[in-house]
Amino acid sequence: MAYTETTTTGYGTRVGNSFKQIGTGFLLFLAGTVLLFWNEGRTIHREQDINFADANCVEMTSPDKVDASMDGKLVHTTGKAVSNDILNDGTFPVAGNYMMIDREVEYFQVVERKEEKKRDKLGGGQETVTTYYYDTKWVDDPVNSANFHDPSMRNANGVLAQFDDQRIYAENVSFGAYKLPDFFIKSVGTAEDVAVFQDPAEYAKALTAPAADGTEVELTEDDVARACQNLNTDFSDISGNTVYYGNNPGAPQVGDVRVTFKAVKPVNDISIMAQASGDTFTKFKSKNDTFAEIRNGIQSKEEMVQAAKDENNMIKWALRLLGALLVIGGLKGIFNFLVILLKVVPFLASIMNFGVGLICTVLGIAWSLIVIAIAWLFYRPILGISLLVIAAGLIAFLVIRGKNKKPAAQPVPAGVNAGPAGTPGMQQPMPQQPMQQPYQAPQQPYQAPQAPEQTVQQPYQAPQAPAPEQPMQQPYQAPQQPYQAPQAPAPEQPVQQPYQAPQAPAPEQPMQQPYQAPQAPAPEQPMQQPYQAPQQPYPQQPQMPQQPMQDPYGQPYQQPQYPQYPQQPQYPQQPQYPQYPQQPQYPDNSGISE
Repeated sequence: MAYTETTTTGYGTRVGNSFKQIGTGFLLFLAGTVLLFWNEGRTIHREQDINFADANCVEMTSPDKVDASMDGKLVHTTGKAVSNDILNDGTFPVAGNYMMIDREVEYFQVVERKEEKKRDKLGGGQETVTTYYYDTKWVDDPVNSANFHDPSMRNANGVLAQFDDQRIYAENVSFGAYKLPDFFIKSVGTAEDVAVFQDPAEYAKALTAPAADGTEVELTEDDVARACQNLNTDFSDISGNTVYYGNNPGAPQVGDVRVTFKAVKPVNDISIMAQASGDTFTKFKSKNDTFAEIRNGIQSKEEMVQAAKDENNMIKWALRLLGALLVIGGLKGIFNFLVILLKVVPFLASIMNFGVGLICTVLGIAWSLIVIAIAWLFYRPILGISLLVIAAGLIAFLVIRGKNKKPAAQPVPAGVNAGPAGTPGMQQPMPQQPMQQPYQAPQQPYQAPQAPEQTVQQPYQAPQAPAPEQPMQQPYQAPQQPYQAPQAPAPEQPVQQPYQAPQAPAPEQPMQQPYQAPQAPAPEQPMQQPYQAPQQPYPQQPQMPQQPMQDPYGQPYQQPQYPQYPQQPQYPQQPQYPQYPQQPQYPDNSGISE
């Protein structure tokens, strides 16, 4: 069954409510901050108390005899907790020799739950569709149905009977020769289901303590009547540990009541850590607070100390989470008005809502960590300052290392132009022809002599070319500075052809050797190394690929390897000489004699 209501809230009302939430947000933020700070102090103090107790605790061999030498000391001992008290519920027929009797009452009721769907409207308004659902289930207290939103479901609830929950403890519990204090009795044992008496005589007998010799006391009818005179007998069913008010326990109706009972048996194994005081125990005064521990079962001192530390850590993290959630919720309440102001445009409001939620979450977590750090500085100044110094040192180390560690420049392979700032450039295609730049003449123009009329018997040999049987071993080393040309040779030396590429030989004989530069060895001695320019050589350049070429006579010629220059040095402007865009090919003259 469902009931739906639709409400509309105007833009002005929403803005006003958002400003009212700022105060609530500040309260939540303050509560979370205080809780985080207090929790750190509580955790540290509790840990100190546990460690102090561990260091000062002594072992009591047996609690069966009161040991005066243990008086005033923190002791650890194990034994059996025993109670001879007769406990009676008083309203229902539940009684006997127990450490504790627990009564729990439940009511079968109609409960209301709701689901809301909110939709922002253009202009800043909001439409809220609320759907109310009604279910039946067992609850701990009666539900007031007069406030239900569905008029047809109002006054739907009622109860056949109403009782309070109750827990009764034994007053006298012995632990060997000692008597357990009240704060220990409430922690002894584990509650188990206990049967409800259906026979009044059995119930009356359970109320009667056995005789001193252990024999049972016989009860008269008057004794049974007096024992049952205050009992509630309006229930309709008793089953095991449950008393039921209603027609059918298997198909409960609204208003039915069930009462269940549990009890702690009178004998239980326990382990305690407390201060011995006469024939009983008290809480031990530790460094910050009192200390007293009781555990069911047989446990050593180390196990009890570890259990206390684990419990302390669990409480610490639970309160840290709660404090952080309060801080985050408070920040969202403070800055929620920014979202509401943009509700006139729902799309912008959604973006703002996401941003405010993210920022408040990050700030809330950061603030929680700051509060925890400040609490450590307050409660443990030496340790807190040491941790901050270590953290600052690590951060400084990482920052300095990041500044000093620069990426190494990668080597640029041959044929690749380096980009800006050492970045790899684009792959440079290998040239398909020899160097296009003409030879730059010396500063004074070269005066070529008049060559006598004669026919060249041998083809022209390329400059600096070694014997055809082997390739050139070293590339041409060009000078880094402008070439200072020597004085031109005497004009009486005949020249067969106009000046060709640098280092050309005399035309009178086949050129077996490359052109000898001024101050070079005699022509008869072959030059084993290319011309070495004065002063400093050029850096070695990559070799251009070898490719077959044809000379004017149609004979194949193996072209030597020519150096590739990224950029020729600029020399003073000289007269232009014939330029060869491509080196001619000549036949192999290895078989021609001089």
